[in-house]
Amino acid sequence: MEKEIVIVTTTDAAYVLNCYISVYSITKVANQSKVYRIFVLVTGVCQRECEKLESLSSDFIYVKCIDVANVIKNFDLRETEQFPISIYYRLFIPLIFPEYRKILYIDADTCVLRDLAELYENNLEGCAMGAVHDIPCEHLETHDREIGGMDCRKTFNSGVLLIDLKVFEQEKIREKCMALLLKDYQNKERKLIYPDNDALNLVLYEKCKILDSAWNFQVQYMWKTEEIFEEYRELYKKTSCQPYILHYTGKFKPWSDPDLPMADVFWRLARETSVYDEMIFKLLMEAKKLRERIEDCKVFTFPYGKVPYGSKVAIYGAGMVGQAFYNLMQFSHYVEITLWVDRNHETLSDYIPVVSPSVLLQQNDIYQYLIVAIDKKEIADEIIKELLDQKPMLKEKIVWTPYKNVFNIEGTI
Repeated sequence: MEKEIVIVTTTDAAYVLNCYISVYSITKVANQSKVYRIFVLVTGVCQRECEKLESLSSDFIYVKCIDVANVIKNFDLRETEQFPISIYYRLFIPLIFPEYRKILYIDADTCVLRDLAELYENNLEGCAMGAVHDIPCEHLETHDREIGGMDCRKTFNSGVLLIDLKVFEQEKIREKCMALLLKDYQNKERKLIYPDNDALNLVLYEKCKILDSAWNFQVQYMWKTEEIFEEYRELYKKTSCQPYILHYTGKFKPWSDPDLPMADVFWRLARETSVYDEMIFKLLMEAKKLRERIEDCKVFTFPYGKVPYGSKVAIYGAGMVGQAFYNLMQFSHYVEITLWVDRNHETLSDYIPVVSPSVLLQQNDIYQYLIVAIDKKEIADEIIKELLDQKPMLKEKIVWTPYKNVFNIEGTI
């Protein structure tokens, strides 16, 4: 049995508080007869925040922040609309910790509910990594097939990884992943939209030790179990009754959406920590900013009559109308925005997560309605014609109406 358990996670400045709760959850269920070394890989995190994380150390738990800026500076790592640079840090664990043979990597958007020593002691049987299967569903099936002919029933989620560092280096896993990523950068639209996850799966397809699904329970399917392939739903529901690690995958997170399924677990843990007040203040400030951003909705009316509640929606346009609708849905959750596109996506500010309109044609299976969020009818008509010329089947999905609310333009009501 292993006496020393070595764990790695990552964070950036924006994620420190969430990472703190994840690390705290590890310490809460740790076995006091063992020694836990928890390393947090960071860039751009101030000393005060690092000290906050390191304060979780105790007699048998050692928490240390390590700045990896010098390690990654010579590599071409590019963030995406959804993911920061820190997602790649797991690929560099063998370079940073050559003194260890085995390391457990865990994403920072997790809550650990069972002693990680049990997971750490798994025999990898000569594999470079151990991981939990991803959740088989239509979107993942299409994506995995398109990027590499993979069967989504055999791919894994990279949020929890048990890594044999020696085998990882011998098989040049990092080099192979970087080669795939560099090749993908050349595409007009990146195909590896889950960059680290996609690259690792392509390199280690059917060569990864599969671990018990409870060690990486993806919470995001709790409110959409119908998307899971029918033959896997029962296992998912069974695992949900006693997960070992809750992984808050997807764009909705418990710290910003506290009404989500299983968000209460995160907040119960947060309440036990010294950062709870800080997290509540941050949540309130984000809500305040969001309310300020949806003020434009007094001018533009969302097409509720044409788009049913709970639909998956793509938005075309990131001007005043598009931003008003996006912000309103972030606040109300009337529909799920699965895609947001704009012709000028490359020139827009970072807080507007838009991509090229070409993605609408490539991923038309991930939305039921396409709202053309353009106020001027002539421009909207031009865009609709352009889309239908390329994909006539979109006709059933496209929504456009006059959005301007004439009663609210001057704030009269």
